[in-house]
Amino acid sequence: MLEVAAPVAAVLGAMLLVLAVGIFIGSAGSGYDFAAYDAAARRIVAGEALYVPNTAQLYAAGAYEGLYLYPPPMAIALAPLAAVSSGAATATWLVIRLVLLVAGCLAIPAGRTTRLLIFAVACVSFPVLFDLNLGNVSIVVFALSALAWRTMESPVAAVAHAALIAIRFPFGLFFVEWLVERRFRRIAWTIGAGVLLIALSLPIVGVSTYLDYVTILRGLPDISTGPHNLSLKSTALALGAPGSLAALLVPLGYVVGLVAVLFAARRRDRDVAFVVTATATLLVAPFIHPHYLVLLLLPAALLVERGRAWALALPLLGWLPDPVLPLIAPIAIGLVLTIPRAAAEVRVGGPIVPAASAAS
Repeated sequence: MLEVAAPVAAVLGAMLLVLAVGIFIGSAGSGYDFAAYDAAARRIVAGEALYVPNTAQLYAAGAYEGLYLYPPPMAIALAPLAAVSSGAATATWLVIRLVLLVAGCLAIPAGRTTRLLIFAVACVSFPVLFDLNLGNVSIVVFALSALAWRTMESPVAAVAHAALIAIRFPFGLFFVEWLVERRFRRIAWTIGAGVLLIALSLPIVGVSTYLDYVTILRGLPDISTGPHNLSLKSTALALGAPGSLAALLVPLGYVVGLVAVLFAARRRDRDVAFVVTATATLLVAPFIHPHYLVLLLLPAALLVERGRAWALALPLLGWLPDPVLPLIAPIAIGLVLTIPRAAAEVRVGGPIVPAASAAS
């Protein structure tokens, strides 16, 4: 039945997505995050300093508008868009991410039905819609993660992982998984890709720009409860917990995420380990925004592919109130860990499945 429903759902989802995009254009918050990326890219093109003076102080004061807080390579990658007006660049960025959303769903190593269903759910997922409106990079992160998942045994995955770490440093958590799995070649490839990425950027921005970035990171205050920043700590405070107790939940989240990765790497197959690690980046990050939960498409895809169709509801949990959102990642991780280890690591055009299923 799902085989018949999946194409219909995908078409309906695409229609709703087109309607939503039409509403986004010119709406409040449209391109808000991209404006900071675009300004940073234009500063590079103009030969100016990449980072705004007093970035850390401005962030601490909640003056987020226009602040670029990513490493230099991302701004360099967006520099070609500086050749057109800011309005045209914003529209182009929207189109690029729509393409990446489709490409990411297609890249997921799963059957056709699962990929179509995930795309359909993505089209009505609040994190996806929110990201499209703001012009953030969460859809880019999802697409790169799907690519890394599909190509996990090739150098392509190393490039994808290096880009992911450059965008969101919690993706360095994959090094823990690989160490446990003794995948030293993958570690070497990813480090090599990262070094190459930095080397290619140095002639453009210089060493001083990287030093500025480190200074900014060191100067940031506790950002787990800043304006619009969500975390287990912010959830606890919203529920009335004492500040001292709430503060403990951030490092607790780090521990839970790390333990989940260690367990998955030792006791589960490679696909489960990958998805657990990708989802755990939401736990080891100091905070999340609602659009970070675009990553929920990954555990949903794996669960659906392993016969748990109800997991299609997982990305829809992003519609819940903000205080609930930090709880979704650990729930998703727990659900993925219920998948038993495959009897044999055999790929049949999708995630690793038990040998009995592969033979049928």
